[in-house]
Amino acid sequence: MSERSDLTHSTAESDMDTVTQTVHKMPASNTAPASEYGPGKRFLTKDKNVHQILGGGRAADVFLWKDRNTSVAVLVGSTLLWCLLEKSGYTLLTLLSNIFMFSLAILFVWANVSSLLNRAGPPVPEFSLSDDFVMRTASCVRDELNKALRFSRNVALGNDFKLFFKVVTLLWVVSTVASWFNLLTLIWIGVILLHVVPFVYDKYEDIIDHHASNAFHAANVHFKKLDDAVLQKIPRAPAKEKKIQ
Repeated sequence: MSERSDLTHSTAESDMDTVTQTVHKMPASNTAPASEYGPGKRFLTKDKNVHQILGGGRAADVFLWKDRNTSVAVLVGSTLLWCLLEKSGYTLLTLLSNIFMFSLAILFVWANVSSLLNRAGPPVPEFSLSDDFVMRTASCVRDELNKALRFSRNVALGNDFKLFFKVVTLLWVVSTVASWFNLLTLIWIGVILLHVVPFVYDKYEDIIDHHASNAFHAANVHFKKLDDAVLQKIPRAPAKEKKIQ
């Protein structure tokens, strides 16, 4: 009797082992279906993830809360600075001027007292900008300004009505929001949003892409109706033929 029970127990264990091995050998697609918006198929960020869009450096780690201590320090510091400026009535330029003034005064007194007492002066490092750094920075600024000028020219010429309405709408939103807050508050709100929006999108990327895709297609349908009903009926000047030399 005991031999039969042992045989039954061993058979059950063998069956369980077989089932476990079969489950582990199943392909991942059977247990966890692939996401609709994977790498290369993203709707909002296309072929880049959020970390790459933010630069991929330490700043991206801070905004995505990968470096929690620095993220908390930036949020708390910016909030304290905003509260200090708002409650004290100082402007940002006034506060920076006072900070530099007191710092220079302290360093000046420290250096003169140290020389009288024959001691080491304040550890002020020597800063200098290399020619290569200045040239690279100027080149980057020039490229970005040229892109902005070309973009502004395309909008001003009215060749693309869809782009024109996007720019006008964006400027109207910025103008409306800027009328509610001062510049310092807008900068503080921007810092808060940089710590919230990328983190939320990185965590719920599939859901946000799905709803953004639906909203984009619905907006295109409404714009197509507006284009057919109004924009196409606006008279336009005939396009000038380019002279071929």
